[in-house]
Amino acid sequence: MRRFGIKPTHPTYHAICGEGLSPLLEQEIQSFHLKIDSTNRGGVFFSGKKEDVIQFAIHTKFASRVNLQLIHDNAETYEEFYTKATELPWEKYIGPNVSFRIDAETKDKLKNSEFTMHRMKDAILDRLRAKKVPLPEIEKRMADITIVVRSHTDRFSIELSLSGDPVGRRGYRLHAGSAPVREPIAQAMLEMSDWKEGETLVDPMCGSGTVLIEAALRERLYGEINRFLFAESPVFQILFPTYVFSERKKEKPSKPHLFGYDIDVEAIRIAKENAYEAGVEDFVHFEVGNCLTLKNSFGPKGHLVTNPPYGDRIGKPMEDLREMYFQFGRVLKNEFGGWKFTVLCADFSLLGKFGLKENKHISLKHANLKAKIVDYELRGGK
Repeated sequence: MRRFGIKPTHPTYHAICGEGLSPLLEQEIQSFHLKIDSTNRGGVFFSGKKEDVIQFAIHTKFASRVNLQLIHDNAETYEEFYTKATELPWEKYIGPNVSFRIDAETKDKLKNSEFTMHRMKDAILDRLRAKKVPLPEIEKRMADITIVVRSHTDRFSIELSLSGDPVGRRGYRLHAGSAPVREPIAQAMLEMSDWKEGETLVDPMCGSGTVLIEAALRERLYGEINRFLFAESPVFQILFPTYVFSERKKEKPSKPHLFGYDIDVEAIRIAKENAYEAGVEDFVHFEVGNCLTLKNSFGPKGHLVTNPPYGDRIGKPMEDLREMYFQFGRVLKNEFGGWKFTVLCADFSLLGKFGLKENKHISLKHANLKAKIVDYELRGGK
């Protein structure tokens, strides 16, 4: 009888996401013809054909990690956990030329996460010694392979990340600027705005440029925004050894349609640097500019998507922020009738200052704050 929970023809995968993004992630998983097995607040368990799993992993906009579940079993004690962990075929994934790290978040029967992590490490190394495999390096931060351990009541799971670094950290943000939007949240903002590749997109308070860079990556890489991350992953290459990554990239568009503005000169410098690191510097036009004097020189239709400042982020007096939101609402109504406007905000009292009627919203966590992505339809036209 098999003791660990991965069947050769029907493995279970776990797509992890930030709080509030599960509904978008579920829709995305289903769009790749994958079967959802179960969901929780932090992600979605799914299964399906290898080819569909690969395409989902390469394209996912909302997952922060995509893991293979190696085991989901009972353990009353740390020793029982250790014994079952040693039965997993670690020699298949870990060798002398790679490093690994362990993320553990456990409670109830395995209440001490630090000790659980140490027993996990012991199980891996003891298994490798027994199989006479040269021991790998152990890293606490950056590693080739990430192993994730979770427990609740007497049940535990051990998962193997398909990528070393999180999928939601694409590697181009050398400098993040002040309170940046995480990549999956930027993608959620684009999704809520109904923006499609090739359409005009303006971020009037772009900060370090994440929203626009994420949009540009979708265009530049034909939606395969995680391609390079998985191409360098030892686990991905072991699980899917015959998959060949495409090198195709779109050329610079003949006419710019992604525009970013910020009143902060340093923010624009960082945004340009991040765009260069992402390989999309030719796709986005960044410029110093004040959102309150923004004119519509872009056309009759388009999408404004932004993460404006709010008190907990920048410490401005609330009265100043209320006035700024009110004045920007006037710019939207006077200049951008017929457009769509999508905003991320963690101070809900400020949203009313726009004077706009909400079209739809989702609630989520951003920088440990309760936040909303709200989409508005701007009436009329110029």
